[in-house]
Amino acid sequence: MNTQAPDTLELLDTAIESAGEDMSLVVTDASPLRRALADRRVMLFGPDAAASHLDGLPRAALAVVDGASAFPSATGAIQLVGRLRDLHADRVLVIASGEPDGHLGRQELIGLGFQRWGSSRDPDGRRRWYEFDIAHYKVTPDWLNARHWANPELWDKYRW
Repeated sequence: MNTQAPDTLELLDTAIESAGEDMSLVVTDASPLRRALADRRVMLFGPDAAASHLDGLPRAALAVVDGASAFPSATGAIQLVGRLRDLHADRVLVIASGEPDGHLGRQELIGLGFQRWGSSRDPDGRRRWYEFDIAHYKVTPDWLNARHWANPELWDKYRW
């Protein structure tokens, strides 16, 4: 069973549609992506503008970062993704760079708390997508509830 990965533009459309009526923010310098998103309700930023104006970025429901963009530095790319994750978006998608020496690769994104979301195909090859969604970041353990807050099973075993 050989299933083809969706095109990057198709997967990007699906992600933006999932944000609903809320504004989305996209950081890319790829001309095909910018042309495809020109008529959508999306705020487009180039990697230089986004990295140099971290404080001025607006709040959005979804932020998408193209890891293959020409970021000024690896540190700047990681700072941008971390800032979007922490302050500017409820959900962040990063299209990881297909090149092994890219700024936003698998190890950097896993280190930032991202999880693999999907993959797409480009004319250059296969691209992997990573997601950070604060609503799904940490599953609440079953012991963390009102019934077990004071460890009642240990009351007769230890003297504190």
